[in-house]
Amino acid sequence: MINNYFIFIALAVTVVAIPGPAVVLTIKNSLQYGFKLATANIVGNFLAMIMLASLSALGLGAIILASTTIFTTIKLIGCGYLVYLGIKAWRAPQPSIFSPKTGKPIHRSFSAVVKEGFYVGIANPKAIAFFTALFPHFIDQGRAVIPQFLTLILTIEGISFVVLLLYAYLAGKASTILIHHRSRSVFNKLTGISFIGFGIALLYEE
Repeated sequence: MINNYFIFIALAVTVVAIPGPAVVLTIKNSLQYGFKLATANIVGNFLAMIMLASLSALGLGAIILASTTIFTTIKLIGCGYLVYLGIKAWRAPQPSIFSPKTGKPIHRSFSAVVKEGFYVGIANPKAIAFFTALFPHFIDQGRAVIPQFLTLILTIEGISFVVLLLYAYLAGKASTILIHHRSRSVFNKLTGISFIGFGIALLYEE
């Protein structure tokens, strides 16, 4: 039995509900392209987090954290990608997002959005630190460790998946406010600032 499993669930809900790059990306895609396509970046983020959590469970997370060079390199790549997304969102031309005839979202490739969600997730080395520091506190050393790690990984990522779906659904319901050109422009700039801010924050985090 996992130690304090219900405490872990409560902690996971709190952590994944706090707006971060994945939440901002989900809201952006849902508002711009609709709920169905927003699920693509949620799938991408889910795959990235499963990979990072698995690395931590295998002990590779500790190795990465112990190497300043590797950790800093990952951090710089993550920072650069988030800033890139921010600049892209800020400069996004309106016709490429909304149909000038109907005002409805123009769809992107599902696979392209999955990749975008994956890159945003995998580019955050702080997730490795989080999983590496968190999981051991809930592991019962007297029982098989791997099944417990799998349970913890699937629990927190399952919660994250549901929470992001909720953000996407609510954002999709509010998409009509972006029909007007001014609203779309303001939204693009706020999204851009958010991504750039996350990138800079990631760079300066210890």
